[in-house]
Amino acid sequence: MTRSGYFTRLAISVLIDAADLVFGWMPGVGTAEDGVGAVAVFALWGKPGLAYVFEFVDVFDFTDAVLPTATLIGLYVGWREGFLFPRKKLA
Repeated sequence: MTRSGYFTRLAISVLIDAADLVFGWMPGVGTAEDGVGAVAVFALWGKPGLAYVFEFVDVFDFTDAVLPTATLIGLYVGWREGFLFPRKKLA
């Protein structure tokens, strides 16, 4: 993944969280959005994206709608891979 590809994926993660914020308050729709979001976040970030499945824990969709899980996963991957804070190369 390139640096620009990373930031494109991060923008998609922000959109997933925005959709969760908008539609997550509706009964049934929020749970369906969590399922679609889980598949999308796994496709974007791989194994770290499986943490999005914990959105299903809150069946009433009160707290998971305001917690930007997909964005946090993307930031974690960016930190781990060095896209957020590029590491200095040793000479």
